[in-house]
Amino acid sequence: MVKRFIKDDVTAFAAESTYYFILGLVPFLVFFTNAILFFAAPQIQVIIKFLHYLPQQLEVSMAENIYRIIQGRSTVWLAIGLFGALWTSSQGINVIIRAMDKIFFKNRNIQNWITVSIKSLLFTLLITFSLILSLGMIVFANALIYVIAYYFGIPEMFLEMWNIAKYAIPFTMMIFSLAAFYRFAPAKKCATWPVILVTSLFVTGILLLLTGIYGYYILEISKMGATYGSLIGLVVLFIWFRLASMVILTGSECIMTCEEIKNIK
Repeated sequence: MVKRFIKDDVTAFAAESTYYFILGLVPFLVFFTNAILFFAAPQIQVIIKFLHYLPQQLEVSMAENIYRIIQGRSTVWLAIGLFGALWTSSQGINVIIRAMDKIFFKNRNIQNWITVSIKSLLFTLLITFSLILSLGMIVFANALIYVIAYYFGIPEMFLEMWNIAKYAIPFTMMIFSLAAFYRFAPAKKCATWPVILVTSLFVTGILLLLTGIYGYYILEISKMGATYGSLIGLVVLFIWFRLASMVILTGSECIMTCEEIKNIK
C-alpha cells in the first residue's frame, strides 16, 4: 500500500486540491455570512465564536470583513460568494476525483471533463449541505431543544439522548457522504459497499481526530507565541487541509488494496 501511495502521487494531488480549498475559504465566508444575514441575522454572533478556531491574525481579519458585510449586505455579494465558493471548492473535489480515477484505473482522465465537473459540483453541494446541517444540529437545533424543554418540559432521558444524537447524526452523515463519494465519484464501481462503508468509517474517524488536534492547537498552543503564533496557526490550517485531502485519498488506496487482496484469494 505504501508503494501505491507513492506511485499514485497522492501527496501531489492532495497539495493541488488544498490550493483550491484554501482559495474557496473567502468566497464561502462571504456567501455564508450574507445567507445568515438574510435568513438568520440574530445568529451572526455564532459565526464570530467559530472564528476563534482560526489563527488570531486570520480571525481578526475575517471578523472585520464580517462586520463590514453586515453593514453592506446585498444579494449581489450573496451570488458572487456562492459562485466563487462553489467554483473553487468544486475544483478541489475535481482534483480528488481525478486522483481516485488514477488510483483505481491508472488513468486520471478516464472520465470526460463534463462528467467530472458535474460530479464535482454535486458532491460539493452534498458536502456543503452536510456541513451546514451538522452545524445546525449542534448549534441551532440544540438551542431550540432546550428552549422547548424550558417552556414545555421534556423528560430528562430525552435530553440525554439528544446530547448523544446531536453528535452521532452528523458523524453518521459524514460516513455516508464519504461512502457515496467513494462509490459514485470514480468512473465506475470499484468496490463493494461493506468495504466502502468500513473505509468511510475509518476516514471519518481520522478526519475528526485531525480536526480535534487542530482545534486544540488553536485554543491552547498558538496563543503561547505572541509574535509568531498567528502565522504558525495559518500554516497549520493549510497543513490541516492537505492532511484531510491525503486521508481521503488514502481511503481510496485502502479500498483498492482490499479489493486486490480479495481477488487474490
